[in-house]
Amino acid sequence: MSDYYTGWRARSYNFFWHSYSQRTLLEAETMIDMGALQLTADRLARSPRALDVACGTGLLLAWLLEHVAEVDAYGVDASEDMLAQAASTLKRWPQAHLEQLELGTDTTAGLPFAPGTFDLVTCTNALHYLSDPIATLQGLGNLLAPAGQLVLEDYWERELPLFRSLFRWLVHRFDPRHVRTYSLEEVRSLCTQARLTIACEKTFDVDWLCKGWVLRVYTYPA
Repeated sequence: MSDYYTGWRARSYNFFWHSYSQRTLLEAETMIDMGALQLTADRLARSPRALDVACGTGLLLAWLLEHVAEVDAYGVDASEDMLAQAASTLKRWPQAHLEQLELGTDTTAGLPFAPGTFDLVTCTNALHYLSDPIATLQGLGNLLAPAGQLVLEDYWERELPLFRSLFRWLVHRFDPRHVRTYSLEEVRSLCTQARLTIACEKTFDVDWLCKGWVLRVYTYPA
């Protein structure tokens, strides 16, 4: 876990990163196939189950709970302090479950859930921390129930002369656990190697420093 997400940084995260979170999470929200999620209750005779990986302060889970009232929502994050913020955000939803866990590289990405558990898995603004993204993505894919969906989102630096090297140097100074960012083309390759099928994708502008990408994938041909 990065030390960046502890203490006062965690407590003030929503304030300092409000614009970034609003912009990036909006794209993740619009990428979720809400119709498929809503139909789960009828098709499987149970509430749909969703997992937000690296859930941070719980903003995406709160949005999901507001739009799919019957969803059984889980959030995991490596930072106890960020989860404390998430608990406050989600306190009015008893079906929200939070646990401090760090992503890994085994068959379920280091998470204590059985394969096929979730109808939706989301992972936003976290791929740049993964040391072995192919193994972790494959593990997250294994957590999907039949017809389940995995929504991924992250940023990458704009390609400006000398900018990318300087930007990455600065990021590593402030956040040494940061590994690297990926372009949409690179993420496509990671998903293919992780045996994930891309259903839809898009890029978007974050700010003058960064762009973003978001995609929805399945573990079988869509």
